[in-house]
Amino acid sequence: MLIMKHITRRRVTASVLAGLFFASLLSSSAESDQKKKKEDASEKEEVVLLSPFTVEAANISSGYSATSTLAGTRFGATPGGAKDVRYFRDAVKAGQFPHPNTITAEGLFSEHDLPLKGASVDSKDLLILNGEAVSAKVIGRPEVCFLAQLGFSSGLEVGAWHRAALNIVAVVDKSGSMNGAPIELVKQSLHQVVSHLGADDQISIVLYGDRSHVFLHPTPTTKGNLNAINDAIDAIAISGSTNMEEGLKVGFALARESKKTFRGTTRIMQFTDERPNVGDTSPEGFMGMMEAGSRDGIGQTTIGIGEQFGAELAARIATVRGGNLFFFPDVETAGNVFDEEFDTLVTELAYDLEVTIRPVPGMRLAGVYGIPGEMLKWVGDDGRDVRFQVNTIFLSKKKGAIYLAFAQDREDLPARIRKEGKSLAKVELSYLQVGKNSATKSYLDLPLVAAENASLGLLRGGYLVSEYVALKEAMVAHHTENNQEKAFGVLGELHELFRSTTDKSLENERQLVDQLFLAMTKASGHAG
Repeated sequence: MLIMKHITRRRVTASVLAGLFFASLLSSSAESDQKKKKEDASEKEEVVLLSPFTVEAANISSGYSATSTLAGTRFGATPGGAKDVRYFRDAVKAGQFPHPNTITAEGLFSEHDLPLKGASVDSKDLLILNGEAVSAKVIGRPEVCFLAQLGFSSGLEVGAWHRAALNIVAVVDKSGSMNGAPIELVKQSLHQVVSHLGADDQISIVLYGDRSHVFLHPTPTTKGNLNAINDAIDAIAISGSTNMEEGLKVGFALARESKKTFRGTTRIMQFTDERPNVGDTSPEGFMGMMEAGSRDGIGQTTIGIGEQFGAELAARIATVRGGNLFFFPDVETAGNVFDEEFDTLVTELAYDLEVTIRPVPGMRLAGVYGIPGEMLKWVGDDGRDVRFQVNTIFLSKKKGAIYLAFAQDREDLPARIRKEGKSLAKVELSYLQVGKNSATKSYLDLPLVAAENASLGLLRGGYLVSEYVALKEAMVAHHTENNQEKAFGVLGELHELFRSTTDKSLENERQLVDQLFLAMTKASGHAG
């Protein structure tokens, strides 16, 4: 897992871990009666904003099956990765100092509503750039003077959208380590999957343990077949040792064969308590088979059972087109994810998304939060611009955020005065929408706004970015540098910051910081 560091002029050392986009809200302000009338009329229509990609569709009447997890709700988009920081929080509650690798920026952001005001959209493009910046300070980054939130509006017609017919090939680890709660969690998960499939979908099951074989051949999930499918799931029995690669080999072979006669999308859904070896990129290895499957149009959802898989694994899987990862520590979590997210976690929106950020003269990027560090690189003739690329964008109801930290360029003396309404950076977007052959592009001049006019998501982002950076720095000081005094100082500053907020949505963060600060107070000898 990557650790967020300061971005120097020539090298991207900022790391911000996998996971992207977040929900946004429309601006409710009205400057005139005419504008108010337009807003009142628009509230009766289906409104779409993405990453905020938010879809608001209270009266969806077409395009969704009766079991759709999207009907009448909002949805967003994400490349997968960590969706919360539950593991970090649980460790703090247990009185521990979690390892810095167990907290991710995107996981922290995904737990919050981070609305970004949306602009009016005339285009029918799937993604249209949106964003704003405000004066801000970040704990541990004294050079930062502005923080920006980046998002996207959309011209997507939500009422016309529907999930494509789905060919699921479930690849299940039935080895001895899965005995008891893990295999029961898998069975409950598969029952949940089946409950969200319709007559146009189908499912098959491959087991691996003592041997790898097709346990349930491709079966349409019609009403007449549901009892037989669920009985087959209940009949899965533990046996043998783990051979993940052999199981995936059988699974991908079945996926390729069944795909030939299936009109829709085909997806491997793997359930295992073993960490895949993402370092094995050979044709027979985990990543090699994922890469080959993606080239054949087969996506893969890896589901970790009872094991904290870690953000580095999520980031690596996210580099493969059509790949994503989820972690289910218990039956309740699995049920919630499938009930709320099933249609989203199997739906790919776009490929090869590329965003380039070009700071205006006198400004430089000092941090990018919400994107894996390996996806960031310096570009441009003078090496001042940053570009990030994401192979696959999935639908998601999870939120998230991309935040950009700006500092004055050291070579720009004296510092220029930045006026509200002026641009801090030019941002360019390019992506390939699923089903289209040519890339779509859009552009944005990222404006500086006054704090009183800033979006709620940007204001909350100031606290959350400071929290992420400070918690990382404090845990590195504790675990790596053995410097408890430094950790105490950083957590103390963060403690004071959260004492100053009246935002009730940040109460969980204040409690987390308070508990960790109290523990470090004792560990560093300041308890008196």
